[in-house]
Amino acid sequence: MFDVAIFAALGWERRAVTGALRAVEPAPGPTWRGCLADGATCVIVQTGIGPSRAAAAAAAAPAAGVFLACGCAGALVDWLAAGDLIAAESVLALDANGRAAERLPAGGTALAGWASGRGFRVQVGTLVASPVVLDTAAAKAALGATGALAVDMESGALAAAARTRGIPFTGLRVVLDEAGLTLPPELAVMDGASGELRAGRAVAALALRPRLWRVAARLARGQRVAARGLATIMAALDMEAFAGPATASAAGA
Repeated sequence: MFDVAIFAALGWERRAVTGALRAVEPAPGPTWRGCLADGATCVIVQTGIGPSRAAAAAAAAPAAGVFLACGCAGALVDWLAAGDLIAAESVLALDANGRAAERLPAGGTALAGWASGRGFRVQVGTLVASPVVLDTAAAKAALGATGALAVDMESGALAAAARTRGIPFTGLRVVLDEAGLTLPPELAVMDGASGELRAGRAVAALALRPRLWRVAARLARGQRVAARGLATIMAALDMEAFAGPATASAAGA
C-alpha cells in the first residue's frame, strides 16, 4: 500500500509532478513510483483527459492512504491568475447536462494550512468538475456564480472513486486559463488518452488562423507558469499536507 496515490491527466502535469518528487521510477502502465519530501511512498498515475478516464484510473489504482488529484484548472473568478494554486475544500460534480449532481468532500483546508506554513499561497474553495471543457468566458462566469473558484474535468470522478474505496481525497490545482480567456475550438489539439499535444494539428490550426497566435502564446505562457508552480509545491509535499503532524508521524511509524 502506498501512502499517496497522485493523479494527473496531462503529460505536462505528470512531468511536473514526477520531476519534483524523489526516487521516481517507471511502473507498469502509465504509472510511476516515488517518494515525497519526507520519504512517504507514492504512486503517480497519468489518467488522460476527462471523467471516464479518471474514474477508470482511480478504480485500477493501488491501495493508498490518500488520493491526490493535481494539475491545471480554469479560473472561474477574475482575481485568479495563471500559476495561482487552489486547494479544494469540496468538489461540485456536474452531470452530463451541466447541472450540479453532488458535492464531494476534499481535504483542502489541511493542505492550505500546511502550504501557508511553508510560504506557499494557496486559495481554498470549491472546485467544479465538468464533463466538458469550459472554453468561453461566459461559461466560466456562469459557473463562477456558484461560488466555486475553478473548474477541471477529472476531480469529480477521482473524488467519487476515493469515496467508494474509503480513501480520503485532496485536490490541488494550478490555474492555467484565466476566467476572461476564451479558448477557440481550433486549439483543442490534445490527444485525450495521453494528454499530449498533437503537433501537426497545432501547426495546421495556427498556420490557417493567424488570429489564434495571441491566444496560443498566452496559453503557452500560462502552462509554463502553471508547471513551475505545481513542481515547486510538489517538491515540498509531505504527509503533513494531508493530515497534520500527528497523523503524519503515525503513518510513517
